[in-house]
Amino acid sequence: MKRVPILIITLLISISAFSQYRSERPLKLNLVKGQPAKLNELKLNLPTTIFALYPEISYERLLDSDISIGASVGFNLADEYMMDFAFTPYFRWFFGGKSRSLERYGAGFFIEVNGSIFSPVNDTNTEINGDVVEKDLGAGLGLGLGWKYVTRNDWVGEIFFGGGRDFANDDAYPRMGISIGKRF
Repeated sequence: MKRVPILIITLLISISAFSQYRSERPLKLNLVKGQPAKLNELKLNLPTTIFALYPEISYERLLDSDISIGASVGFNLADEYMMDFAFTPYFRWFFGGKSRSLERYGAGFFIEVNGSIFSPVNDTNTEINGDVVEKDLGAGLGLGLGWKYVTRNDWVGEIFFGGGRDFANDDAYPRMGISIGKRF
């Protein structure tokens, strides 16, 4: 009978001993007191939307002053672009010098690691033993470089380029654009 109270006391002590301190501010930044940190961004890739009728919309979340994660979704409206659909999650690390834009968190030069699941446009089908085989889905990993500028009104402009290896079809995929959006 003495084992049950001892077990309960031991469990309560262990739960309180391993509790974690939670900070009120998610980022270690010099923020204006009383204003919430703006950690989310929504962007539109302009060249692919205007010239290729392939709108690519991106969402990005800042995890720290120099690290962010995000995802972009693009879809083809008029067979002008090389992909019908693409979902590309990415991880970005920001670094750089001392210009005014770099004083803002999540701005400046960045290196991007991305993965992509996409459906290429089927212009040419391959023939294996008399059977026509279509390339339906591609998946791969890639790298990219870019620059992001954030204004005082939290408008975001970025330019990026890179690419990746399509492991499903032994091919490659591009990752490039000029995006404009808003941080909220």
